[in-house]
Amino acid sequence: MEHIDWVRLAGVRLRLGEVRADPDEHVRLLTAARTAKAAECLCRTPALRLVTRCTQSGRHHLACWPGEGPRHDPRCAFYRLDRLMTGQAAYESAIRETDAGVSIRFAAPLISTPGQHWEAVDQVAYPGLGRRSVGLLGLLHYLWESARLVAWSAQWRWRNWAMVSKALAGPRSDITIGRFSAEDVVYVVPPYRAEVAEANLMAFDTFMGSLDVDSNRIRRGFILGELKAVHLSTYGVRYQLAQQTRRRQVFVSDQLEARLHSSFRSAFSLAASEAGGRRIVLLYVERSAGGFARAVDAAVMLTNSDYVPADSSYEVRMADALKAAGRSFVKPLAFDAAAGDAVTSVVFPDFVLTDEVTPTYVEVWGLPGREEYERRKAEKLAHYTRSAARLIEWTVTGPMPSLEWER
Repeated sequence: MEHIDWVRLAGVRLRLGEVRADPDEHVRLLTAARTAKAAECLCRTPALRLVTRCTQSGRHHLACWPGEGPRHDPRCAFYRLDRLMTGQAAYESAIRETDAGVSIRFAAPLISTPGQHWEAVDQVAYPGLGRRSVGLLGLLHYLWESARLVAWSAQWRWRNWAMVSKALAGPRSDITIGRFSAEDVVYVVPPYRAEVAEANLMAFDTFMGSLDVDSNRIRRGFILGELKAVHLSTYGVRYQLAQQTRRRQVFVSDQLEARLHSSFRSAFSLAASEAGGRRIVLLYVERSAGGFARAVDAAVMLTNSDYVPADSSYEVRMADALKAAGRSFVKPLAFDAAAGDAVTSVVFPDFVLTDEVTPTYVEVWGLPGREEYERRKAEKLAHYTRSAARLIEWTVTGPMPSLEWER
């Protein structure tokens, strides 16, 4: 009997999908499991413990027990890559996970003084970023990873923004950023439906209003959405987000816009657009004197059309090819400091296949001939050889390799 989608709550066995689809219907069991710490995932024998958490609004939900994600079956909804396989390994003191929830130390303050000048959220302004604190890209990657949006299953047909926003709801309810609940300071653009358009507009205005504390303080927050278009404005540009009305755009200075294009070249490239890539933005915003959303800084993440992250247009194509081949896989994310980190620069694969017993990695080799790139490639290949891992390679100047499942 297949147990991948089964859990046990206070001694009662049922499908995880049913619990997640209607948690209110299962509130009695969830409450009992939370009280007795009696929630288990049945993907393995013996069963693996789960955490039952309750949001501020009183809604219960199940989460992976801290640190035990890699123990789950790769096909399980609670499966997580080993921390050493993601950039999260660098955040021992900045991201703390317990059975009560997740605490994140964001690099920049969420309370500021009106008119105070702020630098970018980077290593220059905040030297502890990437070790003692989390930056914008790290926060975006953590949200995506904890919502399991880095994973794709062969059982799925597609993933749209409604599914993305729903998946992000669970992690946000478990996270505090500084001393604030992520539900209060991270606004995820809701999916557009004509019948709730005005309600969504009011929700955005309520969020922006919460950032204006008083005449002496401003509370900054985050807006998470998909960048749809960029329009010129008097003092820079306006970011129009997908699913969001044009009446509520985010103002971005020319200086920040130029820096984003420099820092996230792959996401803004023509090649990424031609490959069908999407651009996900996490905007660190404040409320202007006129009541508008003004970005202080931002991080941009490239994904394929199903919102699986990718580091380049070639990885977008690989993610699409893996989906077309009926594969299940995970995309490891680098977070803030991984680019210069010795561990992640050596062992980070581009994708990890999760539908095979033997660990199988996928590498997309670009930039052939460049000295530094060839050195890093050699280091990674040596690591795979030492670990006896199966490796699928694609050199982008050649044809796509066979991606069929090996039984």
